[in-house]
Amino acid sequence: MNSKQTVEAKVIDTNHQLRGWMNVDVEFHQNLTVEVVHDGKTYSYTGKDGVWMSTGRETREMATMEDARLWITLDGRTVLED
Repeated sequence: MNSKQTVEAKVIDTNHQLRGWMNVDVEFHQNLTVEVVHDGKTYSYTGKDGVWMSTGRETREMATMEDARLWITLDGRTVLED
């Protein structure tokens, strides 16, 4: 199933500091994030999956056309800026 949702996400910066809670637009395909609009930039799934080691939560790497990157949890509720 495909859907687009606005999600209130916890955003953590590159220094592992909490930036706060922000609305991000997330597109899901088969309940997995494939595109995110965050801070005015559109990020697409790069094909890389990972695990946020401190929490054990599964994540996906996203990148803009300009190669800005972030990691996002599969539910879109946590954004880890890179």
